[in-house]
Amino acid sequence: MVEVKRHIRFGAAADIIPVLATDRCGPPSNTSYVERDNLTARPSNGRLVRKPLSPSKKKADLPRHIALEEAIYNFVRPHSALQVTLRQPAAHGRLWQQRPPAMAAGLTDHLWSLEELLSYCLPPPRG
Repeated sequence: MVEVKRHIRFGAAADIIPVLATDRCGPPSNTSYVERDNLTARPSNGRLVRKPLSPSKKKADLPRHIALEEAIYNFVRPHSALQVTLRQPAAHGRLWQQRPPAMAAGLTDHLWSLEELLSYCLPPPRG
């Protein structure tokens, strides 16, 4: 890649340029990161494909399904890129520890089961 050019496709330039100039969300967004996230989400959420077999009949269903898929991705599904080599083989002979993104980020200390995720009660919001 030699360069990346940004083009405003819709919206007012006066509204968009200040948002792109701030780095409150980290580095500037790039299409490749957005597409990678979409590619990860599509296989487990049929509502995101072009001609879905399971369209969202209610507007509230899509964000709920996306939230569930992201929770499963971050807490339940281990990722090979995040595994850590163990000093001694585990009892079952595995040489590495499987980790989901939440475990790699230090948000949890174990790989969650789907049952544990679905039965978890969120603490009340602080007010």
